[in-house]
Amino acid sequence: MLQHTLLAAALTAAMMSPLASAQAIQWRVVAGEDGRVVANHLPAGTSRLFGDVLVGDAGGDLLGMRVSTPESAAGYWARHQGNWTRYTQANVTGALGPGRTGAEAGHVFLTVPTGGSGASPDGQRYFLARAGEPGNTASASYGQWRWDTSRNIEIARTLTDGILGPGLGANWVFPNSTSFASSIGMRNGQALLDGNVTSPTGASSHLIARHVPGEGNKPCLRSGATDALLAPGLVAGDSFNSSWLSSDLSVSSAGRVYGRFSATGSRAGIWEVCNGAPRAIAVDDETGARGPAIGVATAMFSSDIRTPHPGRGNTFSFFAYYRLAEGATSRFGLFWHDGVSNRPLAINDEAGTYGPHWENATWRTFDDASLSTAGDFAAFSAGVTTSDGGNPNGLWRVRTGGSPELVALIGLTGSYGPEPGRTWQSFGATAVLPTGEIIVEAVTDPSDQYGIWVLAPGQAPRRIFDLSVPIAVPTATGTVEAAVTSANLPNGGATFNRGIDTWIGADGTITFSPTVSTFGRVVLTGKASDRIFLGTFEP
Repeated sequence: MLQHTLLAAALTAAMMSPLASAQAIQWRVVAGEDGRVVANHLPAGTSRLFGDVLVGDAGGDLLGMRVSTPESAAGYWARHQGNWTRYTQANVTGALGPGRTGAEAGHVFLTVPTGGSGASPDGQRYFLARAGEPGNTASASYGQWRWDTSRNIEIARTLTDGILGPGLGANWVFPNSTSFASSIGMRNGQALLDGNVTSPTGASSHLIARHVPGEGNKPCLRSGATDALLAPGLVAGDSFNSSWLSSDLSVSSAGRVYGRFSATGSRAGIWEVCNGAPRAIAVDDETGARGPAIGVATAMFSSDIRTPHPGRGNTFSFFAYYRLAEGATSRFGLFWHDGVSNRPLAINDEAGTYGPHWENATWRTFDDASLSTAGDFAAFSAGVTTSDGGNPNGLWRVRTGGSPELVALIGLTGSYGPEPGRTWQSFGATAVLPTGEIIVEAVTDPSDQYGIWVLAPGQAPRRIFDLSVPIAVPTATGTVEAAVTSANLPNGGATFNRGIDTWIGADGTITFSPTVSTFGRVVLTGKASDRIFLGTFEP
């Protein structure tokens, strides 16, 4: 997050700058806090307060947000067929309510907590809510719902062992709390559920399940379970610990589920789940197929294998500590699981094949939070040490099976700078697309200028957004040019490759909420890439 605000004097100077011609993509304002901003189907003429502005992991027009005020419009909204469509509302039945039937047909949403409502690649939405009889919180239950673009369908519920329960058998239930489970939307109405469960004896454990419409919730793994269908399978009788977070999980565009877990016996690593029994792919303290394939038979992952970032098909990339032999010093690097083995992408190897490929430098540090993957590409920020003792930081791209390529270097002019006479000062949000293009939020010098850039293979950096260029705001009386006064994106690598909605989708659609003069915050969207790529966001 590179929060950047443009002061009046700086704005005047920037408006005279030749950089104003740098924006080459078509930005659209699709909503705004000011009631004068046209936003199809949102109340006009009254101020609005919104949050949780996200674009679906597939990109396109899969935009969503939560409206807080006016109260008459409060709830989650999504772009559907070119218009804003509300799909949740408190204290009503019908299409905006929980959709319960029979004796529960009168149930309403009592609360719909904040935190975002994720979109699956086919446009369906998933969210947490609490529902029950109007005004009766004592008997209300929490649940997870799916909006199928016309109605809300409950997919998981607390305090039941039926089809909406965890699927573990009689008297196994989700506890009745707002944090009972989170969800990641998948295609065809399926969802990944990550939650807590209570056993018939009252014991608590952690569960991952896959929701399948018409079949219910299918357990994939459970902490403490030794059943082979739910356990790590490293040694007989082992079980998963309960310490994983939702941020340790990834769902690929092909629907494969990977996670970073720990197990009894002080073991840890990455497993594929929800595709039969849990399958270990990369684990610590083990040589061979589940260790690092760096050409050293005694090499093993030593500790702290990081979150998997899916790529094409059954591949993913991840950072991890490794060592060349048991007892040797641990090293840190980037690896790629190619479907069979865990191959290096960026490490300090003897031959330099996976090194920085710049000025005989070696890797000094990696920013694992910056990792972004898509298709056959990964991008990350890192620091290096040069042969003369320098320690610059930069941004790298690597194609799976290849070697790292330096893309941008902080503080230095020349071929790795943004443009002649300017240098990179800092990087914020980053995303690599399946085309290999990197979208990066950055501040450049001189003059401390904020912008969003496209770094395409074989091309000079291209600025697509900066504070010097006004944007067109649609109003009821016509389009008004408004200056951007502040903007920021969330720090780190984009998460669309992991099935998690964020500021950018796999097709390069960017959506965020800058502040503009006169109108306040707006929802701004545009496509950063016009390149065509096939087979990279898989059905």
